[in-house]
This record gives sequence, structure tokens and C-alpha cells, in this order.
Amino acid sequence: MPIVDRRLTTPDLYRLIAAALIVLGLGLGGTALATVHQRAALTRDITAVTGPLSVGVQDLYRSLSDADATAATAFLTSGAEPAELRQRYLDDLARAGAALTAATRNADDADAARLAVLTDQLPVYTGLVETARSYNRLGVPLGGAYLREASGLMRHTLLPQAQGLFESAQGRLSAAQRDAVGFPWAVLLLGLLTVAGLVYAQVLLARRTNRVFNLGLVAASLVALLALVWSAAGLSAAASRVDAGRGDGSALVSVLAGARRAALQARADEALTLIARGSGAAFEKDYRVVAQDLAGLLGTAADRAPEADRAVILAARDHAVRWGELHDGMRALDDKGDYLAAVAKASATGAAFTELDAAMTSALATANDRVDRQAGHGGGALTGLEVGLLLLTAGLVTAIVLGFRPRIGEYR
Repeated sequence: MPIVDRRLTTPDLYRLIAAALIVLGLGLGGTALATVHQRAALTRDITAVTGPLSVGVQDLYRSLSDADATAATAFLTSGAEPAELRQRYLDDLARAGAALTAATRNADDADAARLAVLTDQLPVYTGLVETARSYNRLGVPLGGAYLREASGLMRHTLLPQAQGLFESAQGRLSAAQRDAVGFPWAVLLLGLLTVAGLVYAQVLLARRTNRVFNLGLVAASLVALLALVWSAAGLSAAASRVDAGRGDGSALVSVLAGARRAALQARADEALTLIARGSGAAFEKDYRVVAQDLAGLLGTAADRAPEADRAVILAARDHAVRWGELHDGMRALDDKGDYLAAVAKASATGAAFTELDAAMTSALATANDRVDRQAGHGGGALTGLEVGLLLLTAGLVTAIVLGFRPRIGEYR
């Protein structure tokens, strides 16, 4: 039986190494391209979908809660309420309706269920408020009961659904940010393997051919290094920007949104305590709890905020302290039985709340803008990288082929 020589010939060895290097090069280019494409899509999603969705549901909650507080404040006036309060209430409802429509466009199944509850129950709430308003204009005490029913519907049904939408939107935003800042380990590993393989191939060829340099493989090594460095630099820059938006933006937004939520609830509690005329102890107790939460959240926000944002948050905290002092004065008058003086004092507490709300709204707008701006900068760091990687991958494969083909041809 004839003996078959199964040893690997030099041309076959060269072909095998070239094929392995081409596979590594294509793997590097494909993985880097896929990673860059995913990160670019995530930054676009933050700026175009999840970021605006988070802002929209913040506005929804604020509009609903402010409508409830404004309706309660307007009810304190006997007869026809002030025109500015009536207009503020109507504006809040209009903004809430617009925010509901916007939120519907990007709702998942859980959000769609929450939106359905809001859509169904908001007309019920407004109907109760109008009934309370009608009785109040006629001087009938029953109006207070209708207003408390409306506020209960808002607090126990509408606002929890709006809060659920906010938490869902923040979760989607945080997930997109988290995915956009992950380290590209696969790109780094494949890049290092490709460069190491090219170096090994050059050493092998130098030993077998007595040639120091193989121009094709030298060029391939430079192209692989460029692809690796450019990918790493672009992805790292994008991740750094998005992470800055997460730490100084969306994390701060969650705290400030909680503070504004507490302030709005306290404002409604304050008015409802007066409306109850001596039987509003539960509302006053709730006011004390949420006022304490407000102080804590504003302190946390001031500690976490970048230096540029701290002044407006500290101003909000000062307004909250001033509001608390005025509230205590109003409660003292009401507890003494001087209801009309307490109602008159409520206008001063309303002014302090308005200043507080304006400061928190400004701080939230800045933090939301930072999320969007940093994500935009992150996407900008990836500009041109996808096209560049396509060209570099093609150049890498071509250089490997040109490096090995002459050496293989020497054995024909």
C-alpha cells in the first residue's frame, strides 16, 4: 500500500494563515460596525424617543397635579373664582391632553393600559370639578364634597397612573443609557487577536523567506490598529457623553421630579384643609409628610447637581422654607377660627409656591436638556465611523491578500 505524505506544505500553510487572518479581520470589522451602529441607534433613541417621552410624562404629571391644586385653590373664593386661576386650570387640562396624545405614540402594552385609565377617568374628574364649582358659585356647601371626591379621584387613580408612565419612561431611558455606555470588549478582543495574528504572520514569513518586511502585512497591521483605535476612541467618547447625561441629567431628573410631585401634592393638601373647614386634619397630616419629603429631595438634588445647577435648586429650597413659614401662619389663623383671614393668607402661600414651582421647573428643564445634549454629543462622536470601518475592513482584507499572494506564488 503506497504511503501518502500528509504533512502541510508551505503554500498550504500560507493559505491557512491568510484565511484565518481574513476571518479575524472580517470579524473585527463586522463586530465594530455592529457595535457602532447599535450605539448610534441608542443615542438617536435617547434624543428622539425616550428622552422626549420622559419629558412628556413629566409634563403630564405636573399638569394633572397642578390642575388639582389650582381647582382646590380657586374653590376657596366664594362665588366666581379669579379668572387667572380658572385659566390656569384650563391650561393645565389642555397640556395634559396634549401630553396624553404624545405619550400614546410610543406606548407599550403596560403604558397603553395606564393611558386608557387616564383617558377614561379624566373626563370624570373634570365633571366632578365643574359640579363642585357650580355649587360653590351658588353658595351650597355640597360643593366641597364634590371637590374632595374629584381630588380623591386625581390622587388615587389619575396621578398613580401618570407616575407609572413616568417610571416606565425613566426605565426605558436608563436602559438605553446603560446599553450605550457598555465597554466594547468584543471589539477590543478581536482587534488584539487580529493585530497579534498579523505580527505572528510577519515573523513566520521573515523566518521562512529571509525577508524582514512584508509590505502587505505591514499595511494590514496599520489598518487593523487604526480600526481598533478609532473604534475604541469613538465608542469611549460616546459612552462618556451619554454617561455624563445619565449622572448629571436623568438621575437628577428623577430626584427633581419627585420634589415637584411632593410640592404639588402639598399645595393641594393645603387648599383642601381649608376647604374642609375644621375637618381637614387628614389633609394637614399629609401636607406635613410630603413637605418633609420635599425638603429631603431638594437637599438631595442640591448635593447631586452640577455646580451650574446648584444655585436654582438652592433657591427652590429657600422658597420651600418660606412657603412652610407662611403655611404655619395660615394654619395658626385657621386653628383660631379666623377662617377668612386664613383664606386671605393662602394667597401669600400661593405666591411662595409659584416661585418654588418656577425654580423646580427651571432646574428640571436644564437637567432634561443635559440628557438630550450629551446624547447628541455622543452620537456626534460616532459620525463617519461606520463608513470608515467599512473602508478599513475592505483595506485590511485586501492588504492580507496582497501580502500572501506573492509568497504563495513562489511555490508554483
